[in-house]
Amino acid sequence: MDQDADGMPAGDDVVDRMQREWARLRPDLSFTSLGVIHRLLRAARLVLEASDAFLAGYGLTRGELDVLSALRRSDEPLSPTSLAQTLLAPRSAITMRLNALQARGLLSRSTNPADGRSSLVVLTDAGVALVDDVVPAQLAFEDALLAEAPAGDIEGLAGRLRALTSAWEQRRSP
Repeated sequence: MDQDADGMPAGDDVVDRMQREWARLRPDLSFTSLGVIHRLLRAARLVLEASDAFLAGYGLTRGELDVLSALRRSDEPLSPTSLAQTLLAPRSAITMRLNALQARGLLSRSTNPADGRSSLVVLTDAGVALVDDVVPAQLAFEDALLAEAPAGDIEGLAGRLRALTSAWEQRRSP
């Protein structure tokens, strides 16, 4: 059997090794889900790491770009709560991002007239300009990340991930 530099069978990855090690320790269990879930988690971490490195050139993190992009796409001001729900991020993380972005003059907050205890967030002109500059570059960067896979595989993967995440999101409590 051919092996790579790490001594793993050719074509295998870290998750394959994890599955083999667990199967050796616990042959009574199926580790199929581990193969999917851990690859999703590893892929997400790798994409976030690469995105953050790319976006550092714009003075942003992926989380900050996500906030700015959500505001740019919206036709009306958004509350921090709606941003947290849309971005699946803890409110504390959204608050930290909003504070940092507001300090940089990229967004502004005002009191929510419907609920004086909350605020509404909008992009400033500088925020709009930055998002409009960054998004095309970020899309080109993401296209380059995905260029390693055949286009048909990416389209099929997108559809399967849509079905999976839709099912999970429907079961989530609000």
